[in-house]
Amino acid sequence: MNKPVRTVLLIVSCMLALLVSGCLQTKELYNGNKVTAEKVALSKDASQVGTWETFDLKIAYKFAVKGDILEISGQAELGDHQKMVYDHVRSLDIYLFFLDYDSRVLLTGPLDQSFGGSTEQTVLFTRSYKIPAGSKALSFGYSGQVAEQDGQMTFYLLPLKK
Repeated sequence: MNKPVRTVLLIVSCMLALLVSGCLQTKELYNGNKVTAEKVALSKDASQVGTWETFDLKIAYKFAVKGDILEISGQAELGDHQKMVYDHVRSLDIYLFFLDYDSRVLLTGPLDQSFGGSTEQTVLFTRSYKIPAGSKALSFGYSGQVAEQDGQMTFYLLPLKK
């Protein structure tokens, strides 16, 4: 194979690899990874109310399991540190994770991606999900960025390890 053909094949291969790597759907993000954050037990045909809280984020939730459907609603707000130090939310993606008996992610569901503007705001959410087979618990995760006049900060809590 001559050098120009080899170069073209290399470029095309690299472009395809980049294209394919960006095509992973949200529901497949973190599949198989272990969640170490607080978990909420998932019971059949039961309702539950609670609060899930970290240094960065507080989520007050209410959910009901009806057959293989989870209906969840609630509100999310930033932690006190972000509210006191930063003025603006550049982005915040909040996820709901369905977990197996070993706390491994079976499915990732986007819970809210509309958070933007003031760090003082509270966002409301209402979602329904089909519960994947083998789900034993739920957990939450997030990835965001806040800013103020002199800088910005990125923060996250995601199941990144297998």
